[in-house]
Amino acid sequence: MAKRISAATTRAREADGVRPVWEDRMKTGFLLASAGAIALTASPAQAQTTDAAPAGDVPAAAEASPHGGDIVVTAQRRSESVQDVPIAIAAFNSEMVEASGSTNITSLNGIAPNVVLQTQGLVANVPMIAIRGMSTSDPDPNADPKVSTIIDGVYIPFVSSTMLDLFDVERIEVLKGPQGVLFGKNNLAGTINVVTSRPADDFGGEVRLTAGSNGLKQFRGKINSGRFADDALAAKIAVNFRDYNGYSRNVVTGNRLNTANVKSVRGALDYDKGGPFTSTVVVDWLKQKTTGPAPHVLDNGDPNWDLLPDEVKTDIRKSAVPFDPYANTETYGGSWNSNLDVGYGSIAAVLGYRHLTYITRGDFDGLITPVPGLDVTRDFSGESKSAELRYVSPEDEPVDFVVGAYYQADKWRQFNTVLANPTTTTLAQLHQDTESYALFALVNAHPTERLTLSIGGRYSHDRKKYDIATQVLIGGIQRSSFESSLENSWSEFTPRLTVEYKLSRDAMLYANYSQGYKAGGYNSRGTIPENIGPYNPEHVNAFEVGAKTDLFDRLLRLNVAGFVNNYRDLQSAVTRMGAVRPENITTNVAAAKIYGFEVETLLRPAPGLTFGANLAYLHARYTDFCADTDGVFTDGSPEPGQCAPAMPILINGTPNGTFAVPTDSTYLELANAPKWSGSLSADYAIPTGFGEVRLHADGRYSARFNTWGRSNDPGYYRNEVMLVNASIAVAGVDDRWKVTLYGSNLTDQDVISGAISAGATPIQQYYQPPREFGVDVAFKF
Repeated sequence: MAKRISAATTRAREADGVRPVWEDRMKTGFLLASAGAIALTASPAQAQTTDAAPAGDVPAAAEASPHGGDIVVTAQRRSESVQDVPIAIAAFNSEMVEASGSTNITSLNGIAPNVVLQTQGLVANVPMIAIRGMSTSDPDPNADPKVSTIIDGVYIPFVSSTMLDLFDVERIEVLKGPQGVLFGKNNLAGTINVVTSRPADDFGGEVRLTAGSNGLKQFRGKINSGRFADDALAAKIAVNFRDYNGYSRNVVTGNRLNTANVKSVRGALDYDKGGPFTSTVVVDWLKQKTTGPAPHVLDNGDPNWDLLPDEVKTDIRKSAVPFDPYANTETYGGSWNSNLDVGYGSIAAVLGYRHLTYITRGDFDGLITPVPGLDVTRDFSGESKSAELRYVSPEDEPVDFVVGAYYQADKWRQFNTVLANPTTTTLAQLHQDTESYALFALVNAHPTERLTLSIGGRYSHDRKKYDIATQVLIGGIQRSSFESSLENSWSEFTPRLTVEYKLSRDAMLYANYSQGYKAGGYNSRGTIPENIGPYNPEHVNAFEVGAKTDLFDRLLRLNVAGFVNNYRDLQSAVTRMGAVRPENITTNVAAAKIYGFEVETLLRPAPGLTFGANLAYLHARYTDFCADTDGVFTDGSPEPGQCAPAMPILINGTPNGTFAVPTDSTYLELANAPKWSGSLSADYAIPTGFGEVRLHADGRYSARFNTWGRSNDPGYYRNEVMLVNASIAVAGVDDRWKVTLYGSNLTDQDVISGAISAGATPIQQYYQPPREFGVDVAFKF
């Protein structure tokens, strides 16, 4: 079992560097040559686990900034340096999160190479997370994510409860590529692993007050009991209250949009009597009210667009919505992590529970005439339970391994009300029960001190039972209805093979092959049986090679990774005819090949001074995509690019005389997959007689990319942009007090987070905040 790490040791070793890095569109040939040279001369590093190396082994220069040292991660279910893990990982500790005034997980967007963290756009409080060109942004609970979120060891199945406020967080790990062997379901593209802070050994607390642009007011407080009950127990409670007035206005109602009001509490109780058994319980509660989003609507030739107020046509911070859209969310749950040292290895048990309710209302057509027009209300309630049991063998043996079993079940119900137009209403009652279980193992063999061979696999079984009842009312009279009770299950074995070779204590090469799997499912937006599904699972074969190095006595960290991901049976949204209008549904439509590379550097030229830079290249293309994606249905006549026979459209089993004509859609660009991206950062801690002055600045670059993926219309694209953020902090000894001034988007760029259209409605763009400033004051006791 991994030894318990004291709070002091953790702080000392966590100064790691995830190193924001940027390169401004260098020539392709130079970049490829540089990456090749790096791969030959360097390699990922530091094969000492945190438990094996005491805090004193971290050089002083590495400890001097938030980006020094080694962040401790658990990507392989063992505590070890991020540099020891033979996969690409971006890791953020609390100091990194605080440096630029981050409030939620999307504030980290652009720091990690080939990772996009944005809001979904259409529905407030729904994140869009993309890793290496593969993303999911569907707000409906049927749509399982392609990137899984784990909080304190517990998988979170509902995307609406993963828009995390970054308070009381110890670290965030972004694991790239399929992580199914050790992290379970729905991580086809990767995993976001969030670890909240644990109770400290000593009594103390912290109070943080923040005020900023657009009415931001935030209070964060935390208190630790210290050890009590004969030093067996330690407790902690943390609270977070945030109020934000938003940066947009609805000219119809006169109210502000993109607002947020957040209240959250987290408590933890840790048991550790110094014996073989340790246990930690973490519980949390969050309530959030969000008003928005604020669409900027583009002209698509619809005469109703002309009826929008002139001011909203030109001002992206003003919207015209017949009512104020909103999302009200409440969630609570927790985790219980226990470890038992059994002499030869340890047994870990993780129990998790999550309950979520929300109600959202949005205007999906972007117009003020007619009223109502695609006025959509979703009323959701769901819960999830999970359990995992693992055995972890001792380290420093010729062979070590992790084996385990996992079980997870969730159930939810949702009521949808769609006011399609003044005369047409669609009602749906949805209910789903999901049950999943898995067996997994990862075995590491060490033939020599330098060479490690790993083989692992996971057998997964997923079962979904889905009930749907819909009806369509026209003029108050029911014109269409159906009820279905459906059930299906899917099973898959996903392997992982890894070769790791240590060139030295501080340099390592690795090669990785893994498979990923995401279960099939059902559609919630279908109004006819033909559109409900099920659709089938999707799969990926992923290859990665890389190097992790700490060079020149840890003066320079240099990590590189190259990858190729082959996806098949991709689940994606297309437009199909419904009972009264076209509707977006999910089905298996495509295959894709995504490849690229990532270069991450961290330079520590002097104590307290750190420079970070990263660069990412991504080539994401469909290799097979034969489908009718335009939502235009015809008499079946041949069309340019037709790739399969025309398909008659059935409504409740009866042909309606129109056809869907599949055409070659491989020309479409994958969503949220910028070809080039990167960042550059600088941190400087200046010692003073009272403590330190800390300077931080970062620039985050992204090339132009498509945010929608179902059309190459220019309105869906986020333009090339370089976002600049900075902060200056004055801190006392041991951070007993700290005052931070920060600014984000300092050049005041207009940047969209996403763009959508619902059927034939205009394109609606959703914009990120403008330039903002704030001050954060913190006291520790």
